[in-house]
Amino acid sequence: MTAPQPPAPAGQLSALTGIRFFAVFHIFLFHLWSLYDLKNKPEQFKALLSGYADLPPLLVRYLSNGWMSTSFFFLLSGFILAYLYWGPDGQLVGTKKAFWCKRFARIYPVHVLILLVTFVLMGGYYAANGGLSPKAIWSALATFTLVQAWYPPLVPVWSWPTWTLSAVVFLYALTPWLMAQLGKLSPRNQLTLLAILPPISLLPTVIYAQFFPSGATPELNWQIFIGSTPLFWVPHFAAGMLLSRVSGITRYNSTWQTHKPSWLAWGDLALLAVIVIACLPGMGEEPFKFFLRHGLVMPLYMLLILDLAKGRGLAAKIFALPGMRQLGEASFSIFIWQNLVMVFCWGTAAMAPEVGHYQVYGAALIMVVLALASTHWLEKPIAARLRLSWLKSSN
Repeated sequence: MTAPQPPAPAGQLSALTGIRFFAVFHIFLFHLWSLYDLKNKPEQFKALLSGYADLPPLLVRYLSNGWMSTSFFFLLSGFILAYLYWGPDGQLVGTKKAFWCKRFARIYPVHVLILLVTFVLMGGYYAANGGLSPKAIWSALATFTLVQAWYPPLVPVWSWPTWTLSAVVFLYALTPWLMAQLGKLSPRNQLTLLAILPPISLLPTVIYAQFFPSGATPELNWQIFIGSTPLFWVPHFAAGMLLSRVSGITRYNSTWQTHKPSWLAWGDLALLAVIVIACLPGMGEEPFKFFLRHGLVMPLYMLLILDLAKGRGLAAKIFALPGMRQLGEASFSIFIWQNLVMVFCWGTAAMAPEVGHYQVYGAALIMVVLALASTHWLEKPIAARLRLSWLKSSN
């Protein structure tokens, strides 16, 4: 028997969609900063993204801690999927095939297209510097299929930022099973699990800190392992799902929407606290940054998500302004396109070093334009055609 289809949305969660863009854009600007801060760059790339030196130091510090937004992204992803697809019976609404087709069709086609362009651009560089190694070939295959995040050495070879998509694909595959298992828990047990998921999420970092304590020299592959392994992001994703469930914020009732208008909410204070933390010195030190990233700020993000969903507070009003939803829908495109934009920065810095002072602004503008255009003119139309074709073939 086919599961019933969901009713019309009880609410659009516009503020949550809007803030998702800024969270992902924060991550992108952090990746740009990482290129600027890269030690031992070859001489022809010394001017790469040198415009960061012209920005206010406090802003640069905030951008250099953009990795903090990664945990918000995975938590929010679980929340939104639970809101949309977790039915009252504790099961996935609709069929698994329909769910997976819809999610994967949005990511894979354009990811493959951009990766092929990346292979052409970066393949020439690798060929001119000793040829393609076996690791580069294996990384190409793994990145193509979005499984590279499971083996750290394969992550940074072709498209480092797409490790996030690799983790997302795994979480999408896991979603129906997670819903079924979490749905078996009583409301009290769901609340208890939600409360202990932040410390559970910290367990890999606790072990990591034993090998790389403060002052130790971390190894790149171990940093990638602790930061990018898809399995380690399951607690964030599951916490987002449970947050939707225990708060009653679903498409199947409207009682959660009844609230008094307010200009200040706990979510506003939580957002302010996160921004202040990102502006403090020393937040990026090893291994403390992984404790922040993998659990310490989760309670603040939970407060923020709840008030944004309910439209409470100043932040909810700001992120629900006209145009914010369109930006939010383009957030996945940033993960897909940003590596190509970063390759463009490398190339222009080598050919015309004087543009390095303007690359921060140019890359940010190009990224926004590409994300919006890709979302509405490539990803959505292609995804719609593929879904229709796949679902027809199953009938």
